[in-house]
Amino acid sequence: MKQILENKKWISIIIISLVVYIRCSYGVVRNYAVVMNVIVVGIGFLYCCILTANDYKATKNSIINPAILWLVVFVFFEFIYGHFKLFINTDEYSMQYTLLTIVPALLCYEILWHNKDDILDILTSVGSFVIIVVFITNILYDSLWDEVRAGVLVRVGELPGASVIDTGNLYLLMLIPILYAIIVERKRLILLIPTVVGISGILLSGSKSSLIPIVFVFAILFIGSSNDQITLKKNICIFLAVICFLGILCYFVPLLNDIVIGRIVELLEEANATEYNFKTSTGQRKAIWDAFKAHFFEKPILGHGFYAFKEMPYSACTLVKISEGVYELENSQTHMNYTEILFSFGIVGFILYYWLPVLLLVKSFLSKNRVGKMIGLSMLVSFIFIDMGLDMFYKYMTPYYVYLLVYILVGAKDAQEER
Repeated sequence: MKQILENKKWISIIIISLVVYIRCSYGVVRNYAVVMNVIVVGIGFLYCCILTANDYKATKNSIINPAILWLVVFVFFEFIYGHFKLFINTDEYSMQYTLLTIVPALLCYEILWHNKDDILDILTSVGSFVIIVVFITNILYDSLWDEVRAGVLVRVGELPGASVIDTGNLYLLMLIPILYAIIVERKRLILLIPTVVGISGILLSGSKSSLIPIVFVFAILFIGSSNDQITLKKNICIFLAVICFLGILCYFVPLLNDIVIGRIVELLEEANATEYNFKTSTGQRKAIWDAFKAHFFEKPILGHGFYAFKEMPYSACTLVKISEGVYELENSQTHMNYTEILFSFGIVGFILYYWLPVLLLVKSFLSKNRVGKMIGLSMLVSFIFIDMGLDMFYKYMTPYYVYLLVYILVGAKDAQEER
């Protein structure tokens, strides 16, 4: 036990890296993925027991606080709706899926709580590992890389348990502490390697939910790190130069031009279209949004039931390929966290889920802790856009990981105050 505690920082990095990589890259649907998750979660749990035995007070403080209250109340609320099929008879809910989503996030939170003094080092190391290994996994797994090498312009980033959008979002969240270390602390040049890989991964994924917020992340970090007017002007110039460089890269590199510029053009064109183009993701989402607006107010307070939108006849908005040249519309969820929670759980569920992120956003903005302020704001602003593109509350570990992490950074007492 003494040796474990002496190497607490490095053991924490290894366990958190494995938990995040395995859960976010392989999911929990396939049997081998479940086994991998259970093994690494089991190791993480035993490690947390050792940390608790060494510092029971820290563990007690990590459990009795508003963040855990938020988690318990919302997960229980979700369980009532899903398990008992409240308001709608659907088999979407799975207790196993929920546990293998929430427990990994809780273990990462507990480990980070016991490592507050080294939290930035741990986050940058974890981010570097996850970005590099995810990129390698994608190259080995995603068959579309063969088409890219053959000159075909396609989005890449798919993993055994994640889509290109999921991978782009994961790159973004893992990049934020690394970018803080480089831009704000202006050191650790070795971190440039995972930074280049992560940004490349985001561009190649073509995910709007990670492409748009990374611009805001750069703005927060460059502007937020300015201590005076001269530094502010300098950092604004650097920020604009970085954005211009990425823009030029996307314009002149054919693959990125088609993936990134093409996606932005599609977004602008479809936003102003008078008819739905079901062949584009923007056209499909526009149809879904209109269907949501038309039917949400039928049950606005408590909602229609867990993932009820997908069961409704008016949710047939996603075009899928049946065979060569044959397509048909199939029912779909709303593909947006805000609307999915509102439609499933109503205004009550929306408040239960979003009161903590809103509180953390305010605390991050007002925080005097530089690390917490900038990393917290960057992650929370990123999730404003991520939640626009995906329904995150049930299927993904990352929102719980991020909100609990930001609570440690801006809402909890530091290690010395705890002692």
